[in-house]
Amino acid sequence: MKKIAISLPEPVLLTVDQLAARRGESRSHLIATILSRVARAKRDRDVTTQINALFADETLGAEQKHTADEFLRMSPWPKEKW
Repeated sequence: MKKIAISLPEPVLLTVDQLAARRGESRSHLIATILSRVARAKRDRDVTTQINALFADETLGAEQKHTADEFLRMSPWPKEKW
């Protein structure tokens, strides 16, 4: 664990303290949880953007469909209708 110092406006600090108290956790833990979730959301959004860009490429989409069709043709599992 690494300690840092941050400055927060009084109203924000008051809100953080109230929320931490309601959740029964420390201010530090609450802030760390929030920052972790924000960083994860940003990373997830970036990954989604990259995946969407890849699949927007029609050539790649056609190649993926061809690969999936080949896999289904070779698959030992019975064909199921959903």
